[in-house]
Amino acid sequence: MYPYFRVLRMGISNLFRTNKALDWREEVHTTYRPLLGDLDVYPEVNNGRHFVLFDIARYELAFSIGLVRYVRKHKLAFVVGGSSIRYRKRVRPFRKAIIRTQLVGLDEKFFYFQQSIEQGGAVCSSALMRVGLRRKGGTAEPSEVMSDLGYDIEAFMESWVQEWADWDDQRPWPEPMSTTHSLGKK
Repeated sequence: MYPYFRVLRMGISNLFRTNKALDWREEVHTTYRPLLGDLDVYPEVNNGRHFVLFDIARYELAFSIGLVRYVRKHKLAFVVGGSSIRYRKRVRPFRKAIIRTQLVGLDEKFFYFQQSIEQGGAVCSSALMRVGLRRKGGTAEPSEVMSDLGYDIEAFMESWVQEWADWDDQRPWPEPMSTTHSLGKK
C-alpha cells in the first residue's frame, strides 16, 4: 500500500514551514526508518518500495521549494516518465536511512533526478528518475516552472544523464497484443 500517512504527515508539517532558499544544485537529504509496510519476506525493503521512497523524497523537496503549492495552483500533476535503478545492498528495517536527491538535468519536458538510499554508511541503491509535470494538453516546461518559483535555471544535462535519456528515447516501444490474443491462449 502507498504510504499515504507519511505523505500526509509531510504535507501537514510543511504547512507550518516557510519555503527554504535552496541552491538548485544542492543535494537534498531526507531521513526515514523503513517500517513493516516497506518490507518483503526476507525482511528488507522491497525493490519496488525503493521507488515509493524516492517519490516521497521528491515530494519533500517539492514541498520545500514551494513546488507543491505551484502544482496545485496550476492544476498540474507529477508524473514519472522513466527510471533506471541499481541495487547494491539490502535496506534493513527500523534502521535510519538517508535518501539523497539531486537535480542532474532538465530539458523541455522533464526534470532528471539522481536519488540514492544510504544506510549504515553504505549506498544501498541508486536511481535516475525522469519526472515531468503534466497539465491538460501537455507538459509544463521545467525551466519555466523553476523561473516562476524564483530559480534562474536553463535546460542542462550531465553527460551521463544525456546518454541515458538518448538511449531511453531510442528504445522501441512494444506494440499492443492483438485483440484475438489473450493470456495463455493462442
